[in-house]
Amino acid sequence: TSFVFNLGAGAFQRSTLRRAVGRGDDEAIGREWLRWVYAGGRKLPGLVTRRAAELAMYRRDGVR
Repeated sequence: TSFVFNLGAGAFQRSTLRRAVGRGDDEAIGREWLRWVYAGGRKLPGLVTRRAAELAMYRRDGVR
C-alpha cells in the first residue's frame, strides 16, 4: 500500500510491475520493483535502500 501511495495509483496502474504482479512472475517483479528508485530524474540512494526493503517484505510476507 505505501509503495503505491508513494508512486501514485495511476503510475502503478500503468506500470510493468503491476502486470508482473498480476502474472505472478517473481523474476520480473524483482527486476521491475527495483527500477522505481528515481525522483526528479536522479537515482536516490535512499530510494534504492527503501525499494530493496519493500521487495524483501513483499517476498517474505508471501504477498501474491
